[in-house]
Amino acid sequence: MLMIDKGEWCALILTFGRHSWNWDNTPIELEGWSAVAMQRPQIVFIDGLPGSGKSMAATEIGRRLVGSQVFLESQPDHPLLVGVPDERGAAFADIHETHSPESFAVMALQKLEGFLNTTKQGVRYVFESHPMQSTVRVLGQLDAPETMIMKFWSDLQDRLEFTEPRLIYFHENDPRQALKDIIRKRGPTWEKYMVDAFGRYPWTKARGLSGSDALFAATEEYSKLLDQLAASWRFPLLTLTARPQNYQQRTNALIEWIGKSGKDRGPARPLGG
Repeated sequence: MLMIDKGEWCALILTFGRHSWNWDNTPIELEGWSAVAMQRPQIVFIDGLPGSGKSMAATEIGRRLVGSQVFLESQPDHPLLVGVPDERGAAFADIHETHSPESFAVMALQKLEGFLNTTKQGVRYVFESHPMQSTVRVLGQLDAPETMIMKFWSDLQDRLEFTEPRLIYFHENDPRQALKDIIRKRGPTWEKYMVDAFGRYPWTKARGLSGSDALFAATEEYSKLLDQLAASWRFPLLTLTARPQNYQQRTNALIEWIGKSGKDRGPARPLGG
């Protein structure tokens, strides 16, 4: 049995990576190094374009996998959101009035660090529409340069290093058609809400766009960025089709993947669906 006090653990973190833990000075008993992994919180991110079934998948994980705590994008008490969602979602149409890209990035990382300090062993934390849709997308709407976005993405992953983060990414081959489909499904009220929100974004104004043109142009560019972010994810990744022929089959595949041990999951890999 190996005993490690807080000071020794901090030295290990400085040697192998960084992370802030809100522990007291109680010694930690380790049965080999396997106990280190047991201390790490399990975090599952589910991300992709609007309408790809993220909330449905997150809800199903919470229902079928014991020990899961699910956070949907529009929850007012969401621990990672910078801002409060409105009645229809988390478009954050006016966030540029309170945040620059730089201040938003800093606040988002602070939110993540604060949350990680509260995580508990044995709980699986499931986040729908995070960290892409609820953070990187907002950086995009604030017209942050790509270099800044990729730096934020790297910094975010640095902070996740001592957790067990997994990303389920719903990839879309045709974002324009996907947006048409969701508009048809959710109706003109939702479309008006989105057009109005996108019309206020600094990204939109910097390009002289308006109306539905802005919505479609931003969606296509955002979809390309999502693929780039997923490709640079350092941890276990499961890529599934955003609009599969069989949603139940896709859900079963991701539930099976989450339930596997880290060893069985293997490295980042795509899986058709």
